[in-house]
Amino acid sequence: MLSININAVLIFLLAWLLLFVLSKLFFNPIRFIMDKRNRKINKNFNSKDKEWEEYEQTLQKIEQNLKEAKEESQETRENFKQEALKEKERMIEEINKECQNQVEQAKKEMEKNKTELKKKLKSESEDLAEKIERKLLH
Repeated sequence: MLSININAVLIFLLAWLLLFVLSKLFFNPIRFIMDKRNRKINKNFNSKDKEWEEYEQTLQKIEQNLKEAKEESQETRENFKQEALKEKERMIEEINKECQNQVEQAKKEMEKNKTELKKKLKSESEDLAEKIERKLLH
C-alpha cells in the first residue's frame, strides 16, 4: 500500500511555501509593473488616437480656412479689377472732357485770332487801297 512519508509532506509544504513567497516577493510585483506598463501603453494608444483625430480635425479646419481665404482673395481681386476699370473709365471720360475743353478753347482762340486778323487785314487792305488809289491818281 501507499504510505505517506513525512518527507513527501514536508516537500509538498515547502513547495507551497516557496510558491507563496515567490508570488508575494517576485511574481506579484512583476505582474503589478506589467499591468501598470500595459495601462500606460493603452493610455498612450488611446491618447495617440485622440491626438490623431484632433490633428485631422485641425487639418480640415486649416484646409477649409485656406479654401475660404482663396475664395475671398479671388472675390477681392475681382472687386479691385472692377473698381480699376471704373476708375479707368472715369479717368478716360475726364481726360476726354478736358481735351474737349481744350479743343473748344483753342477754337475760341482761333476764332478770336481770325477775327483780329480779319480786322487787321481789312484795315491793311484799306490802307493799301488808299495808297494804290493815291499812286494811280497822282
